[in-house]
Amino acid sequence: MKRSVAARVTDKSDTGRAPRIRRSVTLIVTVALAAGFLLAVAPAPVYAHGATHSITPTAGAALAAAPQRVEVVFAAEITSDSSVTVTDHTGTDWADGRPVIRGATLHHQVRPDMPDGWYEISWRATFTDGHPVAGTAEFTVGAEAAADAAANPFRARLTHGGVVALYAASGAAVLALLLAILTLSRGVYTASKRTDTGEGSTL
Repeated sequence: MKRSVAARVTDKSDTGRAPRIRRSVTLIVTVALAAGFLLAVAPAPVYAHGATHSITPTAGAALAAAPQRVEVVFAAEITSDSSVTVTDHTGTDWADGRPVIRGATLHHQVRPDMPDGWYEISWRATFTDGHPVAGTAEFTVGAEAAADAAANPFRARLTHGGVVALYAASGAAVLALLLAILTLSRGVYTASKRTDTGEGSTL
């Protein structure tokens, strides 16, 4: 029994298909994991004019006592629909009352009973020309919180919103991995079926 030229061409095609499938799966998994990681750790987006002029408390500040207010000064005047929050690791907002906006300055009073711990200032503003801007800055209150943040900064940044984003990113990565495995299995099954049935062979 001899195999035809068509059968030999089919064998070569099946042999070359497996490495291509493996490379495709590797690429899919790598992209999925990278996307999940970036989604989990990426900071809040900053648009348009971007840079702020100053932030109080400054980013990374270790304060002995809680601040009375937070303040963000932008590069240009902002509109009245701008806002700022001061959240702890549970997602609780410690900003008190309504924000005050004067020209390019946005400030907000902080509740007087703020305990020691890690906090994130998060702002969203719109410049008078219509362009949006958003960003975050972190600070700690109390010596113990500052030491914890320095020893394990990733743990300090696990806010309630961060945990949700981390779960979402992990879910997306797992889904992409399952799809990659399904693609690989289908390719291997097809190649194996062609080999078992002797497709393209002649007597």
